[in-house]
Amino acid sequence: MPAGDCAVPRSADVVVVGAGAAGAVVAARLSASGADEVLLVEAGEDYRSADTPRAVRGADIGRALAARALRWPELPARLTPEQPPRPYVCGRGAGGSSAINGQLAVRGTRADFDAWVRAGCSGWSWPEVRPLFAALEQDLDFGDEPGHGARGPVPVSRRPMGGRGPVSAALHEAATGLGHAEHPDLNAEGATGISPTAWHRKDGVRASSNDSFLEPARDRPRLRVAGRHTVSRVLFSSGRVSGVELAGDGHREVVAAPAVVLCAGAVHSPAILMRSGVGPDDHLAALGIEVVAALPGVGAGLGEHPAALLDLRLTAAASALAARADSGCYLLRLPSGPGHTDDLQILPMDRTAGPGAGGLLVSLMRPESTGGVRLRSPDPADHPLLDLRLLADRRDLERLGRAVQHAAELLAHPAFREVADGGPARPPADLDGWLRERCRVLYHPSGTCRMGPEGEPGSVVDEEGRVLGVEGLWVADAAVMPVPCGVPPYLTTVMVAERLAAAIGSRLRRTR
Repeated sequence: MPAGDCAVPRSADVVVVGAGAAGAVVAARLSASGADEVLLVEAGEDYRSADTPRAVRGADIGRALAARALRWPELPARLTPEQPPRPYVCGRGAGGSSAINGQLAVRGTRADFDAWVRAGCSGWSWPEVRPLFAALEQDLDFGDEPGHGARGPVPVSRRPMGGRGPVSAALHEAATGLGHAEHPDLNAEGATGISPTAWHRKDGVRASSNDSFLEPARDRPRLRVAGRHTVSRVLFSSGRVSGVELAGDGHREVVAAPAVVLCAGAVHSPAILMRSGVGPDDHLAALGIEVVAALPGVGAGLGEHPAALLDLRLTAAASALAARADSGCYLLRLPSGPGHTDDLQILPMDRTAGPGAGGLLVSLMRPESTGGVRLRSPDPADHPLLDLRLLADRRDLERLGRAVQHAAELLAHPAFREVADGGPARPPADLDGWLRERCRVLYHPSGTCRMGPEGEPGSVVDEEGRVLGVEGLWVADAAVMPVPCGVPPYLTTVMVAERLAAAIGSRLRRTR
């Protein structure tokens, strides 16, 4: 069907909520058999791939993040107790956050899925998920290499050497000069060190989940996509899903359905569950919401990647080059110490805010601290409350501090003298205080509907994404991750959605 507003049907066999990184995958896969009427509901604008707004089509990350029409407006988050709430970037519209994110196409690693197995998620080990990552890829550089894919739906590419910005080039030289190993393929096992950044782009053009998954499925007669409709809650009858309630344009309507899959992301999937009566019973009771299933893990365990920017003032020549080159063309991954695996990441920023501004973005990719999502009220128009509690665990503060100090060592390397206007940035004397007051995030939320064994206090869904305590309801997005990925989460989110969609489709066929 063409994109845009569509008449919402009164019933469907399956309702998929959210057309983002996960929902586009799930809707495409569930509609492939042609056996079910699938309704994909998206709170933001729906559009065909060819009609993607120019601001989010190209490689300019800053321009994409600034596209307010494709973000949840005024969504606030408190990062640390020392910081006031600030706007939190969360995609809304076809493609969701994959339409506005940094475009990094980095696989989850063996260490990530070892942690998932330790968290009780059998069936999600590295040997089991690695082939799924390969099947997703259309790797334009390494597609013919063992363990990679050349015919998948997600294009993966790296910037040719000549188009890499001056800060990127300087980081490469400094990192190798300080003894970091160099790897051509960021997604190869053991790629600790400096590597060219891999993006979900083709010919310099972003490929969101709308492009890779939803667009090829749009003309199927049994798939409908309804943009600009917010799911206020899931409806139940005797503990079994009976449909969803939609809110849009000042009115509410009900779509009857025996199966609902939430793919609204780690912020809004738990919010929908709580508005529907699935969540911490004390929180729901305080808001006057009838409890359908008491699951204290809903909204808990919010994982994020804390980051800090070391600013760099560029020379006029470097600034001119940065304006026409790609930013962030290398990624340095390193451990913070013994027992840690690639838990630190340094990304060169050839352009930041204002002309002549650049820097190194330093991130902690395997944090111990977690936050939470809670409702303000049962009204879907009220944004949920995000309390990220970054750096609450002292170990996180120490590890991110070590990464900042190492970034300062890199900036002191002679390679940066050619691009820096003035001396290198130095960490402040009170590094802990500076981090608590100035730390930022990568907008990688996960873990608020954690997958785990039934009976575990924090478990919300089982290994197939089924919400515990009710029938006919699934979550199939980054919210189910039991442990945050130590990499940018796009490819892992897509892999999770692919695997859960297969499990959901199989179960629906058995119950038809």
